[in-house]
Amino acid sequence: MLTSAEVRWFFEGPIPADIEKWFGREGLTHHAAPREDHYLVFPAALGLGLKLREGRLEVKPLIKVLGVRNFAADATGNVQVWEKWSDGDAAVMEFERLRASCPDLWVTVVKERTLRKFSPGCDSLGEVDAGTVFLSEGCNAELTKITMNGETHWSFAFEAFGDPSRAEDHVSRVAARVFSEAHRPHHPFSANNSHSYPEWLERFAK
Repeated sequence: MLTSAEVRWFFEGPIPADIEKWFGREGLTHHAAPREDHYLVFPAALGLGLKLREGRLEVKPLIKVLGVRNFAADATGNVQVWEKWSDGDAAVMEFERLRASCPDLWVTVVKERTLRKFSPGCDSLGEVDAGTVFLSEGCNAELTKITMNGETHWSFAFEAFGDPSRAEDHVSRVAARVFSEAHRPHHPFSANNSHSYPEWLERFAK
């Protein structure tokens, strides 16, 4: 089981070119292969995410809402704490049958992600190679192109993992650092656009 502190923003349309250039300019970024996630859509009030991903079932219950945090003058978002666990073949088979028999309950999301990874120390905050370095504790920054129902969206997120007692601090420190970068283009990240995946996907439920 993995505990994470997360903050996410969602926007309509393609990723702005200046955002994409800024975020991906460092040599430590990792451009992940496109993947397809199948979400079972629940009412957002339940605080539960469930998806089929690359032959695994992943379940994420919401543990705590930490509330709105200010990371920069134009960057405010809702920080939440989640737990995640995954299950294997038997559970996957059952939910694949559910997806086949009740397709209207599901939303398919194609994601193309660019990742940056940070290793928070006691007195420093170092960026590491997102494609090669494994961390047991740290924080990912993620810029994602989303394709769903033939429409394009994009998201920006920070996800801190490791010791649950330090995850909120990690996500706040990394978000503040990234948003303070000198070359970041002006683009507002408002709390109005800050949602979890279950909250955002609920609006697309049939």
